[in-house]
Amino acid sequence: MENVIKILFVDREQGEYLLIADVLAQVRHVRYQLTWCHQLTDAMALIMSSEYDVVLLDYYWGEFNTRDLLNTARLQACQTPIVVMTHEMETEVDREVIRAGASDYLIKDAIDAQLLDRTIRYAIERKQSELHLARLAHYDTLTEIPNRLLFRDRLEHAIRLAERDSTSFSLLFIDLNGFKQVNDTFGHDAGDALIRICAERLHDTIRKSDTVARMGGDEFTLLLQNINHTSDVAHIAQKVIEVLSAPAHINGYDVVVGCSIGVAIYPGAGQNADTLLKNADIAMYKAKQEEGSAFCFFTDAMNREVRRQLKLESDLRQALRKEQLFIQYQPRVDMHSGRIIALEAQLRWAHPERGVLNASEFMSIAEDTGLITAIGYRVIRQACSDLKKIHRLFGEEIVMSINLSVRQFKDDHLVQVISEIFTETGMGPGDIEFELTETTLMENIDMVSLCMRPLAVFGINFTLSNFGTGNSSFLHLQRLPISAVKIDAQFMAELQRSRNDRRLILAMINLAKNLGRIVIADGVDDAMQKDWLEKTGCDQMQGLYFYPPKSIDDIVELLQLNYQIA
Repeated sequence: MENVIKILFVDREQGEYLLIADVLAQVRHVRYQLTWCHQLTDAMALIMSSEYDVVLLDYYWGEFNTRDLLNTARLQACQTPIVVMTHEMETEVDREVIRAGASDYLIKDAIDAQLLDRTIRYAIERKQSELHLARLAHYDTLTEIPNRLLFRDRLEHAIRLAERDSTSFSLLFIDLNGFKQVNDTFGHDAGDALIRICAERLHDTIRKSDTVARMGGDEFTLLLQNINHTSDVAHIAQKVIEVLSAPAHINGYDVVVGCSIGVAIYPGAGQNADTLLKNADIAMYKAKQEEGSAFCFFTDAMNREVRRQLKLESDLRQALRKEQLFIQYQPRVDMHSGRIIALEAQLRWAHPERGVLNASEFMSIAEDTGLITAIGYRVIRQACSDLKKIHRLFGEEIVMSINLSVRQFKDDHLVQVISEIFTETGMGPGDIEFELTETTLMENIDMVSLCMRPLAVFGINFTLSNFGTGNSSFLHLQRLPISAVKIDAQFMAELQRSRNDRRLILAMINLAKNLGRIVIADGVDDAMQKDWLEKTGCDQMQGLYFYPPKSIDDIVELLQLNYQIA
């Protein structure tokens, strides 16, 4: 098979490209395949693509030179050798390009077939040698994963990025439990085999954007980036314990070891590499004091919070199985007629140890774990069934308001399942309105708006709740299918004390009215609030001044009085 060397030629002059192509055509022992790039803006992506064996780069582009491009390629660990060309020999440029990462330097006017062929082959050979030496220096020879040196470099890079972007990341320090016994019992070859198996399992557990490294002996580290919740880190730690504790088949035996994991989160557990590594190591030794495999965070407060979150998550899964979740309904009153015209479905949890919990106390756990999808459909189905009962008794004037989270909008089957629930329960789309919080909408505006439109076409109304706490604009309120806004309850408490809040609420009401939206006040708890809001033109209200949340049976009794039905 003919040997082909692929060359990327980066030069704005077509004449230079044709000249180099002609020179390379004179080489007989190898075939060169030349690709021309005449736009400097396209060059970086092509250089980093690993499609080419070598790059020939013109150093001067009018008033600019390519030093920045060379430096960028070097910083991004470009594995393709780059040969720089100029029209004349310049000693300073020669030194500059080599320092910036170029493999060699050529004078265009002095290029002939023999020189160019030799330069290209030497550049490729040198680069391969450099990469081999770099791999020996930065990768563990036993496991072929990054070693302590490379991990340190990536950790410091992660610190710089996190400091620049005001983000966080997690460092996990892992020590195998029982490794010494394996070495003593089965020998060093078995120990080495176990280390390789553990490295492979760790590598398969993490994402491509994360890093696993062997620090030496039976110690490993993980660098986890772009993870927002400590509970997510805890889940990964649990997964690591699970995969490392699985039996490893070595020399005819099933060998089982565990691990202890220390977790340090930037910047709380340290703002430099030494401090983070030290604190992750301290946390690992805390974990070793636990019985069996375990993980510990560096701070006791974080340990307590993670344990609490994990316990709550476990309890919530049981709550679904044991049907501990239930719904209460809070009536909403029309200010013109004084009658109850809507019910808001509010989820509750009869926790066996902590009593009745409001949705705000466990909703974030439900969203993080994905349980919100199953819970949400259960709420919609139950609320529709209860509304059907109310309609049979009192007519069809009352609508049901149901809260939706952003996680529910991510479910591709949302519209289909809601349609099926309507068919099962006999509800029509006009009987239901979905409430979205302003912050949920504005943080996920594109995705949520795409899901809102088919539901709106279906006939469902939308209410924007927590109005005033986010940053929605005239434009969003005009373009999105929102029929009502609900002023957040936090503003109600300040009505008596703050003139500024009264002005703000009045401005929000006028904004919504001018856009033709219904205005609902939430959290109306006393007569002063009710009277003031009524004077400002608020259309509907709900709160303790009118009715607290009630069970469906209590709602039926209340409606009998409200609708004067015996």
